[in-house]
Amino acid sequence: MNKFIRLACVALLSFSALAAQTAATQLDILNLKAQSEHVLTSGQPSQTDFAKLKQLGVENIINLRCDNETNWSEQELVTELGMNYYHIPVQSKADITIENATKLQALLNEHQKQTTLLHCASSNRVGALVALYNAITLKKPVDEAIEIGKQWGLKSLEGVVRSKVNEEVGQL
Repeated sequence: MNKFIRLACVALLSFSALAAQTAATQLDILNLKAQSEHVLTSGQPSQTDFAKLKQLGVENIINLRCDNETNWSEQELVTELGMNYYHIPVQSKADITIENATKLQALLNEHQKQTTLLHCASSNRVGALVALYNAITLKKPVDEAIEIGKQWGLKSLEGVVRSKVNEEVGQL
């Protein structure tokens, strides 16, 4: 019986990982990528993409865009679909802060057993906050933190992250 339970658990975990990867391949969302079994990152999903995300099992949406970046209410749409909506507005380089990176990580930790989509316009802000958190809070070398950030979508904000890390810990 013990062996059967272990096999069932392994099969269930494999299915969950496959489901996250399937979500990433069934949608046409800019820079959509499965970061882990329960975390997807992307650029801005369309209004119709959110219904598809819900059908694929996404339970939480974390939006790093500001309200003025779209002409519709993402929060209203997401909550009407029955998903949880979280908003950390990152409008400019000034909003790439350890406070916002810590808020983001706290949300990811809180929902670590639920499928979550984390997005901005292109995933660049997503990667910037992840890199900053890795460098400052987890004390990883800045180059390693930047590489992690790039896996999460960091591109043009790399210089901003390096500057913020330098300000915070004098590392570079």
